Amino acid sequence: MPNRTPIRGSIKRTPLKRTPIRSAKRRKLDDDDEEDVPENESPHLKLGSSDSESEVEPNETNPDEKPKINEEWNKVIMDEYVKAKRLFNKEILTVGVPRYEQNRKEVGQTKSKVQGKSPLPFSLKPLKPKENRPYGDLRSYNNAVIQKCPLYILEDVLPTPVMQYWTHTEVNLVADDEKTLSHIPFLGDGDEDVGWCDELLEVFEEGIHGTKVGCGEYINDFILYHVIKNAQEKLRPANLSKKKETPWIRKFYRHVYELFPNKLPTQQLELMWADLVERFDENFTPQQEIINETGELIANFTPSTLLNSFEALVCPKCFAYDCLFHSSSQDYNLRSFNNTKTRHQKSKKSPNDKPPCSQNCYLHLLKSRSSISNGPGLSSPKTPTTHKSPSTTSTTKANKVLDKELTVQIMDEDKWSPHEEAMFSLLRTVPGAEDDYCGIAKVLMQLSKRRLKSCLEVFQYAQRTAPMSPRLELPTSPKKKKKNPNDKHRKFRAAKWNESSGKVLNVNVYRPCHHAGECSKEMCECVKAENPCTKFCACSEDCKIRFPGCRCAPGNCRTKQCQCYYASFECDPDICKSCNCDKPEDSTEPICKNVSIQRGLQKRLVVAPSEVAGWGCFAYEDIEKNDFISEYTGEVVSQMEGERRGKIYDKIKCSYLFRLNNEQSVDATRKGNIIRFANHSKHPNCRAKVVVVNGDHKIGIFALQNIKAGEELFFDYAYDKRQQIEFVPKERHRFKGGGDEKEKKVEGKA
Repeated sequence: MPNRTPIRGSIKRTPLKRTPIRSAKRRKLDDDDEEDVPENESPHLKLGSSDSESEVEPNETNPDEKPKINEEWNKVIMDEYVKAKRLFNKEILTVGVPRYEQNRKEVGQTKSKVQGKSPLPFSLKPLKPKENRPYGDLRSYNNAVIQKCPLYILEDVLPTPVMQYWTHTEVNLVADDEKTLSHIPFLGDGDEDVGWCDELLEVFEEGIHGTKVGCGEYINDFILYHVIKNAQEKLRPANLSKKKETPWIRKFYRHVYELFPNKLPTQQLELMWADLVERFDENFTPQQEIINETGELIANFTPSTLLNSFEALVCPKCFAYDCLFHSSSQDYNLRSFNNTKTRHQKSKKSPNDKPPCSQNCYLHLLKSRSSISNGPGLSSPKTPTTHKSPSTTSTTKANKVLDKELTVQIMDEDKWSPHEEAMFSLLRTVPGAEDDYCGIAKVLMQLSKRRLKSCLEVFQYAQRTAPMSPRLELPTSPKKKKKNPNDKHRKFRAAKWNESSGKVLNVNVYRPCHHAGECSKEMCECVKAENPCTKFCACSEDCKIRFPGCRCAPGNCRTKQCQCYYASFECDPDICKSCNCDKPEDSTEPICKNVSIQRGLQKRLVVAPSEVAGWGCFAYEDIEKNDFISEYTGEVVSQMEGERRGKIYDKIKCSYLFRLNNEQSVDATRKGNIIRFANHSKHPNCRAKVVVVNGDHKIGIFALQNIKAGEELFFDYAYDKRQQIEFVPKERHRFKGGGDEKEKKVEGKA
């Protein structure tokens, strides 16, 4: 039986669907269309268009649109390239040659130290032949034995199916758009489809690596910096507005890429400019260091300054630093989400309710002030008085005494350093820690290398810097009446379930909204995408379309009576408060059954040769009906990137692309998990379902029936008749009869 690889074709049934783009027309190769290039004209100038086309700017609404090439720009860039190359050669003669000679000298000194040492001894000893082992003779023309060697009999082993190299991952990874094809895939010695190569040039807007004019031009980072710097100074308009600056810069880097395609793609050229300036600009001033050699801050920086890089690089969804799982192009507006709830919530617990941490705790002073101020004279407020009462006088005296006790007598060695002041201001921005001076003092003990500060000293410092307290900056609002949590569910059902569709579509990417006023079609991105608002949205908690979660009893989130299950959402511990979705797995209480993907509760699987096609995925344990088997993971790519990759996958007849939503697909060709080896069948024992987990679309594989250990897993790829004949040479047909599940092999037509 010939070796076969598992097949993925275009998925036609929603939600796992890859809609093919209109096939690009093959360009005709007519000799009449070729133009001769004059000998005195640079071949780079033929990349451009006419002068009338050179004035057309790229479409600001579609940044991926290929801009027109300006011949004048190419000429200026190439002139600067010649100048930069001469400057580089001069730099090599003045700086590079002395460094080379110095390195030669150091290598010679190291070599002389090593030459005196003798090499390690090496010996080769033949193995002793075992008894009763067959030997073979190699004889000459006159039957003389030339060589005698032992014979080893190997068992006949069937070859394993062909497998493409892939990297294992249990989570989806965001992949960038590859607008340049690194190489033309090898399709075999007998397959030379020139028209298909032309189609690749149509879908990969930056072409194929090594096929453009100028791919042989040498350019390094030094030359690239001077080319970009000098060419921009000459070509940049004097009155360029901020609105047109980004399209102009993108167009300029596109010209640089067209002339030097082997260096970097257009997007990477834009990102590399800051690094080039730091390395080669003589007037570059490095960023001020904020930490000294002891690891402490050199000044009392504000919390916003200290948290600048953290807020820029931390992922607001999974809270990972420099996250690889979520796209940076999506603006989650999580800063407003974090500020909506926690930052404006005042602590309901009074400082007097907390027990003191030690005998010198600041809470003793607060309790003393409270007991003195609540004197006997304050017990009868009903009698109106027009003069100062003795109780008021005693309270004033008590406050003066306590204020005198709280006056900070700071010695030189007890002064707060800028590092401690900055850390104190930063810690007070943590929600719930504004007045927790005991906790702040404990953290400062770990962050400061000076004399340890007690909570009393921290409290005294807070009294002196009270006007700078972040709590005083919080707006005060009147107390609101506590609402019944069931009201949120009623509003959501009235807004979503009572519509004509009666369901959440989940076909668009969830982008949290951030706008003023109520959510409407004019203002809200969620309404425009027909998505409910999620916990990441900055709209009011009273929003009618905000998803409220479920209120099921523990263990009942497996039917359509559960609001999360009906909407194809996994239960979220932040909004689902009654189904025990926040309980650990070893809890004695029943826990929610709708949290399998977010917790990774997949079944044990194994990869082995399949009887259908190539490798297959098999169950390593018994699986019950409707159980979660595994998540289909891979690279999350855009629909355009999926079409570019699908153009190649359809040609080699091996694709792992699955549609995730209207904008994204999951590609498990290069990266994925074991479930990628599950083969296609029109009579499957598994099904694929798109589920929203923490605001992200994910593909889950669930069992359609009871599956025994060792049984191969199949699910429907939604092939049409043509794809069924072309991609599936053999199918395992499943049917039920006589009370027992039987299997029948059906040969497909080739």
